[in-house]
Amino acid sequence: MKIHNLGLIFASISIFLSQNVLAETVKEQLQKQGYQFVKQIDAPQGLTGWAGYKDEYPSTVFISNDQKYYIVGDLFDKSNVNLTEKAINDHVKTAVLDEVWSSLEKSKWIQDGDPKAPKVVYVFSDPNCPYCHTFWKQARPWVDSGKVQLRHIMVGVIRPSSKAQAATLLSAKNPEEVFKLYNLSEGKNKVKEMQNIPKNLSDQLDENAKLMDKYGFYATPGIVWKNADGEVQSQQGAPKDIAKLLN
Repeated sequence: MKIHNLGLIFASISIFLSQNVLAETVKEQLQKQGYQFVKQIDAPQGLTGWAGYKDEYPSTVFISNDQKYYIVGDLFDKSNVNLTEKAINDHVKTAVLDEVWSSLEKSKWIQDGDPKAPKVVYVFSDPNCPYCHTFWKQARPWVDSGKVQLRHIMVGVIRPSSKAQAATLLSAKNPEEVFKLYNLSEGKNKVKEMQNIPKNLSDQLDENAKLMDKYGFYATPGIVWKNADGEVQSQQGAPKDIAKLLN
């Protein structure tokens, strides 16, 4: 997964006047606002530079040594080399992608396959998505062998009925079995729409949709996994070479 494809790199420079500098440092203020400092980096004279991120959006921050100002944005050298991009790739990318993976783990999903299977694949899935059924069918040899587990992050984005159907699937007594039977029918056995979705379940589905949008998926299935080197990868739509993804 390339961070720039997820919209995680700041494109502009903003300069902010820090406040309450007598009570705390600029760095402490930024930390309270949720900024995660990962690595101190080289900076122009009079500034201290850091590479880090906030809400999974990486950036570089340059704090004036007099603690009056800070700059968030890209730093270039005289040869027009983007030093911020290098700092993010060298120091922040792994931390951000670890947080992305953690966010997926905490989302509301349906287990598909052995929970102990070594390879985990997250799939943003809509009940009315025919390509989701295609991917589910394609993945059977790997799932049935116990090598791969799919975690279907349910969303309701295709039709007005999708959210209510996703709620029905998630609230079933045995979501895994109901989801399996639904996919075996290739979606022909329509899932009933839940009436009056409980607020907590509705909120969970909304959060799933926000994650899908945040990570740059505009349609389902949106697939996220780790390759053999442990690097997070992503795929929009059912893959043409599923073996490459699941092996």
